[in-house]
Amino acid sequence: MYNQWQALLVLLFTLISHAAASSRYYDFGPHLRSELSWKPERSVHPPVDLQACKWLGTCNFRYWRDKISFGFKKLAGRQPILIFEENPLNDSVVTSDGSANESRILNEIPQYVLDYAPLVHLYSGEEFWPCDIAEHLRHVTPELNYTQIQSRAQNLDLTNLDELNEWERGRFVYLTSDDNVEKRPDWLRGGKNIPDLPRTKMAFEAERNRVQDRRSKLSSRLNSIDKDKARFYTDKDATQVSLDEIERRQRAGRSDAPAVLIVVNKGAGKVDAFWFFFYSYNLGNKVFNVRFGNHVGDWEHTLVRFQDGKPKYVFFSEHNFGTAYSYGAVEKIGKRPVTYSATGTHAMYAIPGFHPYILPLGILHDLTDRGPLWDPLLNSHTFTYDYHADELRASNFTPNAPTQWFYFAGHWGDKVYPLNDKRQYEFAGQYHYVTGPLGPRFKNLGRRKVCQGRYSDPCVIKNWIAPITAEYWKGIGDGEDEGNFED
Repeated sequence: MYNQWQALLVLLFTLISHAAASSRYYDFGPHLRSELSWKPERSVHPPVDLQACKWLGTCNFRYWRDKISFGFKKLAGRQPILIFEENPLNDSVVTSDGSANESRILNEIPQYVLDYAPLVHLYSGEEFWPCDIAEHLRHVTPELNYTQIQSRAQNLDLTNLDELNEWERGRFVYLTSDDNVEKRPDWLRGGKNIPDLPRTKMAFEAERNRVQDRRSKLSSRLNSIDKDKARFYTDKDATQVSLDEIERRQRAGRSDAPAVLIVVNKGAGKVDAFWFFFYSYNLGNKVFNVRFGNHVGDWEHTLVRFQDGKPKYVFFSEHNFGTAYSYGAVEKIGKRPVTYSATGTHAMYAIPGFHPYILPLGILHDLTDRGPLWDPLLNSHTFTYDYHADELRASNFTPNAPTQWFYFAGHWGDKVYPLNDKRQYEFAGQYHYVTGPLGPRFKNLGRRKVCQGRYSDPCVIKNWIAPITAEYWKGIGDGEDEGNFED
């Protein structure tokens, strides 16, 4: 009997000591807690569960179990995605003042995301314009190892594309063009999707006259200033704009090819807005007048990162890498960032001009200019995405937008053509035709840094637009696809 009481007292003393040590860690370890960014009130566990773990001294274990998800996270019927995350997703949506509003539904996109949506200058001499992903699917047939796995009579669409994951989990399925791409069929060119010009010259003249009248009322001194360089106040928002800027606003057009907006709430006031732009064909660049890097299907994106409802960084994808800038550094129309799409490759840049790259055997370049101005807000599929649960939701702006296409784990274009295909050739280890890219789900949507790639990779954020200089080519990869690196 004595031994039983002695054992019970030892056990009770051990539990009290352990709980006290845990409580001391919890109450007096702010430096460690701050470093790990742990906020118990935002835990995914209910308050009672959290209090119990504090009493029992198991919070430290719960923290490491919940905070670090390492390895492959697999959901039923879906391709596993490699993830490495520190911050749990806060399901509440951040409002314009940065405060959390738990009552908002998970599919709601904050208004500030739309207010700062990018505008895209396509190249004036572009041959391959934006395309509709739904129409793209009507002109391709899924193949596995160059063999059809589905009849052309079986229609693919945005609501059943994920069913292709039944074959090798979809990873080696290729949406192969039904046409010879060297014939340049119309659906590949996307010519009907060139952004339109919604405002007439008369509308522009009326706007300019209104601003000029406002200018003369504000200060007669401005009458002596060159109207093309002067800056004026508008009645609408009382912000300064130039006449040239007004003209460019009138030219922002709608494309019949919908853009794709995916908003990812990463908690602690951080919200990423990924704007994806799809093209059915990527025309590669030339080295020594030899072209390489052509592929069917092309996904490009611009990322605007917000902190507490304010834009902080903008990232432009370029081939399998990209460049990040502070929001204040980039060109804007009003408060919307402007990006430039390169001819053929559709790589995205912060400024127009000649963008050279140095290769071991020569120099290639991208070319951008102030061609048709595309406003993706005028036609887009919009979603929110929980990257922990791998769940895409149609947003409140486009509630009927299908989501199944997002989970397709294969390639949006042909597999690299073999060398015995008369369309294919190799030059200095590069191929004339390469494999089409993976879709947005594999563009590292859960990234912690604004740059794409691995978390261990450097991410330089530029605070100014530097003069264009030649960069070293980092390789084209398969369809210029950066993949889903752990982050």
